[in-house]
Amino acid sequence: MTAAGRPRGRPRGTIEELPSGALRVSVYVGKDPISGRRHYLREIVPAGAGAKKEAEKVLRRLNHDVDEQRTPRTSATLDQLLDRYLETLDVGATTHRAYTRYLELHVRPFLGRTKAGAVGAEALDSLYAELRRCRDHCSGSARRVDHRTPRDHECDDRCSPHRCRPLAPATIRHIHFVLNGAYSRGVRWRWVSVNPVEFVSPPAKPPPDPQPPSAAEAARLLNEAWRDLDWGALVWLFMTTGARGASCAHCAGRTSIGIRGR
Repeated sequence: MTAAGRPRGRPRGTIEELPSGALRVSVYVGKDPISGRRHYLREIVPAGAGAKKEAEKVLRRLNHDVDEQRTPRTSATLDQLLDRYLETLDVGATTHRAYTRYLELHVRPFLGRTKAGAVGAEALDSLYAELRRCRDHCSGSARRVDHRTPRDHECDDRCSPHRCRPLAPATIRHIHFVLNGAYSRGVRWRWVSVNPVEFVSPPAKPPPDPQPPSAAEAARLLNEAWRDLDWGALVWLFMTTGARGASCAHCAGRTSIGIRGR
C-alpha cells in the first residue's frame, strides 16, 4: 500500500493494488456524524499499462473533492442555513410550525452544528435510516420506559417499556423537502457549492388508494340528487367525471349524503 501525499505529516490517501491487478484509490473523509463510522471515498482503476498514472489522477481528484467539502464557501452550520431558509419560506403558518418542529426533533440534534457544506449524501442516508429506526431516537436501552406524562407521576399500566416506532414515511418526505429547499437556496446564496440532498432518495410515495362509493351508496346519492334538479345535474357531472367530492358553495349543506372517501 502506497501513501500518496503527506501534507502536515498526515497521509491524504492510498493506492492499493488488488489481486486482479486493478488499483483501489482511497481517501479518508471523516466520521459519519450519525453512525460514527469512518467514511472513505474509494474508486477502482482497472489494470493496464497506464493504471498507476490514472490512479494518481483519481487520487488528486478525490482529494480535491474532500477539500471542497471540508472548506465550504461559508463556515455557517446547517442550523444557520435552516434558520435563514425558514425566514424566507413562503408557506402557511401551520405548515411552517410543522416544518420547524420536524427539524427541531429529527435534524438539528444530529447535524445542526455541522458545517452546512460538510454534510454529505452519506450523512443524510444515515439520518434517514435513523428516522426509519425510531422516531424517539432512543439509544437502544432495554430499560427505557415510555411514560404516560412528562410530569412527576406514579407509573401505572399506561407507562410501558419503550417500543421503537419508525417515523412515518410522509414525515420523512417533508423533512427531505425542507432540506432540499434549504440547500437549493444555499447554493443560490453561495453558502455551499453543492446540494447533497439531490443525491439522497426519500421514501417512495404510497400507491394511490381510490375508494369510490359502492353501488348502494351511488344509488342513494342519485335518488337524493333528483329531488333537486339543479343539484342533481352537478352530482351527475361529478359522478361521470370520476370526482370524489364537491367543494362548491352551491352543494354545501344541501344534503347529508355525498361522495366521500371511506
